[in-house]
Amino acid sequence: MVETTVLSLLDGVRIVVPNSLELITPYVLREQQDFFEDELRFVRWLLQPGQKVIDIGANYGVYTLPMAQKVGPRGHVWAFEPASSTARLLAQGITANAFVNVTLEQKAVSSSTGSAQLSLQRHPELNSIIHGQPPAAGDSETVSLVTLDECMDRYQWTDIELIKIDAEGEENNIVKGGRRFFANLAPLVQYELKKDATNINFGLIDEFAAIGYDSYRLVPGLNFLVPFDAGSQPDPYLLNLFCCKAACADRLAARGALLRSSDVSGRDALAGMNEGSSDAGVKYHWSNALAHLPYAMPLASAWRAAEEAGGSTGVIRALSFYSRSRDAALSSLERFRALEASFLTLKAECERAPVRLRLASLARVGHDYGARAESVIALKRLLEHIRKAGIDPNEPFLPPPERFESIPFGADPVPWLVAAVLEQLEKREHYSTFYVGPTARERLEDIHALGFCSPEMQRRLDLVRLRMDQARQRGNA
Repeated sequence: MVETTVLSLLDGVRIVVPNSLELITPYVLREQQDFFEDELRFVRWLLQPGQKVIDIGANYGVYTLPMAQKVGPRGHVWAFEPASSTARLLAQGITANAFVNVTLEQKAVSSSTGSAQLSLQRHPELNSIIHGQPPAAGDSETVSLVTLDECMDRYQWTDIELIKIDAEGEENNIVKGGRRFFANLAPLVQYELKKDATNINFGLIDEFAAIGYDSYRLVPGLNFLVPFDAGSQPDPYLLNLFCCKAACADRLAARGALLRSSDVSGRDALAGMNEGSSDAGVKYHWSNALAHLPYAMPLASAWRAAEEAGGSTGVIRALSFYSRSRDAALSSLERFRALEASFLTLKAECERAPVRLRLASLARVGHDYGARAESVIALKRLLEHIRKAGIDPNEPFLPPPERFESIPFGADPVPWLVAAVLEQLEKREHYSTFYVGPTARERLEDIHALGFCSPEMQRRLDLVRLRMDQARQRGNA
């Protein structure tokens, strides 16, 4: 019998998982008090009471349970999880939250009904339907197969708002088995972008496009969707895309949750922003947007002198664009254009002259824009610059994590900045410290020693230490 534990997420939802630090989901939930996908935050914001949603590949319920909380008792969630052991824990999680609005189907969704072998992996997130030669005995179990079309008829679905599909390679078959579903119901779809760790599922993007579903990506810093360009190289950290038909896109655009292709086509971001007033408007100039923040107050006079001396014009415009992107009173299009212009300007400035703390600003803006790999590269370059030459804070800049805006750096800005860079690297270089293992301990102990350790960084350090202790104990047993 697997020992279990009940963990609480940031939204108060309780989830039942194996009591193990050697499995992905239990570790991540302890570490971050949530799952690491930015899309989950968007889904929480998007869903409203009374709506109906589907979760294919529900696992322990990291999406199912928060979605059930958001749609409330007048809404409903249908969760499909084929693995018997995982479905059993999800059922316990449903009970732990006293949810009566979740239907759990211990079945796999595919292109036809019947049965198949499910390959069972150490990490249940990687379980997959077997096509071809089955594995050795004990590595699989027989599961029932259903299709979306069959379930649509059985449950009389008429108004599904969202369907999340995370089925480890079965996504194309799910679409094939849901032709009427996708034609008649036209929900917003969240689907896994990658076939595996390195290969993009461009075929699935094309398959959705062929039935009238355009794909979108989440902009993490703005928490809304923008068109995904399948012809460009996606950010390596991007895990999921969304897609929907035009009518759904229009409805989401009206809520400020999505920008349509027609919204963002035409002039590029820099051209559009550069036609605006100087520094994107006085309201967004650093002297109004940043100077009052605790980290910036001691530096304001030096920043003013740098601006008067010239040479910082591009950086200051980029920071103004970024401040504009954070103004919730503006339209989604204005905010996205401003964020894109900020990212492109900072990237150009850092390629031209990566001096002072421009890389810190690029790391912050890059992540918010959805260029996480660019952000990680900037953080590593900045850390190397600091180690070689110290820092020069005498030009306006953004601290890499937003929380450092409210932390004054005291007499010496170096420990403050190093802690900020290390924390952001810890959060962005990998989805979780789980994937790093014992080598993460040195960085986390450095963050702790610098005196700016957040509760999450402390949890990460404690978990790494505990995991190492448990490994030693197993080795000595």
